[in-house]
Amino acid sequence: MEKILKKTPVLDVIHMFSEYNLVNKGIVVKLYPDESMEDKINQNINNARLTWNKLLQEYQETFELFKQQGYTKLQCNIKTFNTMLNMLKTQYPFLYESESSSLQQVYRDLITAFNRFFNNTSAYPRFKSKKNPKQSFRIQNNNNIKIQDNIIVLPKLGKVHYRTSPQYKRLLKESKINNVTIKKEHGHFYAVFNIETEVETMDYTYKSVGIDLGMRTLAILSNGLKITNLDTTHEEKMIKKYQKSLSRKKYNSNRYNKTLKKLGKWIKRKNNRIKDAYHKLSNYLVKTYDLICMETLDIRKIFEETDLSAKLQNISWYKLVEMIKYKCEWYDKIFVQISRWYPSSKNCNVCGYYNKDLGDEKRWICPHCKTQHDRDINAAKNIEQEGFRLLSEKNKMNLRDWGDSTVKLLSWESTCP
Repeated sequence: MEKILKKTPVLDVIHMFSEYNLVNKGIVVKLYPDESMEDKINQNINNARLTWNKLLQEYQETFELFKQQGYTKLQCNIKTFNTMLNMLKTQYPFLYESESSSLQQVYRDLITAFNRFFNNTSAYPRFKSKKNPKQSFRIQNNNNIKIQDNIIVLPKLGKVHYRTSPQYKRLLKESKINNVTIKKEHGHFYAVFNIETEVETMDYTYKSVGIDLGMRTLAILSNGLKITNLDTTHEEKMIKKYQKSLSRKKYNSNRYNKTLKKLGKWIKRKNNRIKDAYHKLSNYLVKTYDLICMETLDIRKIFEETDLSAKLQNISWYKLVEMIKYKCEWYDKIFVQISRWYPSSKNCNVCGYYNKDLGDEKRWICPHCKTQHDRDINAAKNIEQEGFRLLSEKNKMNLRDWGDSTVKLLSWESTCP
């Protein structure tokens, strides 16, 4: 496939991009607020949660009235939610203590949640619970967020100390800050900055790869490389231990809170290990290959239809796919996902024979060309071939559509008075 890739003009389009790309990045820094600052942050978190729950409640009550008249859907509207927010501020004056953009961001997020629900891409929005270990609110930057050496100046909150690496400090000072999310997670405070910065594009290798995701093995590449799942047995054992201990303690007691901190420590450690491994793997793939082909997975359906949902949750396929996808966009690489219905495991990658009687065998021999196949490697090779075919067709289609639209545009201009 590598030789074919070099001879075809499919990837020539990537050379049109500049040496640097302007991208949005998320930078997480740890905050060290004093007692008065903690109270302010907690107040803003509570205000954001109250606003979400009240707006969702108002929407549901309004929708019930519409349903009585035969309506089946009530579309969200920014102006309507903004009016509801002003009414809430009149009813709950303490909402004025929050920064205005943080409460406006709440109904924007709620509108996004409803749009995803209407498009059948997510479940119905739920009420936010105070017991959730992750709480947050977001502030838009209207030139009122200042970064100093070890201090962040936030609107309506004031100064708060933070700690991060020298590289991140330089990025925060030199880049444009779009917004900042202040979050409280397992008793610790963090600031997540969304910034605009330039990243240097990677060298082109003219290599392609197909990746088959699995449960026994995390990822199988079309070149035969198999990447095993990360072993988080110890972290999972400690999480279960402290969850069991937590269930026996009185809610919000001293021992309950101490155990909750220990539980949060092990959850954070497990998540950080997975994140670190997936970042290294995605960086390797994007740096090594120009074309990455993967299968589209209906993860929600897999969760519903299998009794291995706990193991699937630990594997975190979605997290890995999203990392590869956005890094391909950053560094001018091409990412292609094939249809979930494509029979990648049952097709012979040599002659194309379809083995409809293939069960759960890990290895099989093609009845037509007698080639011996490893089930997962064969699937990865088929994914690569199908991804390259889809990319070639898409390239031809875009060129044809561009020509047609140009003719229409010129014709429209010629008849315009």
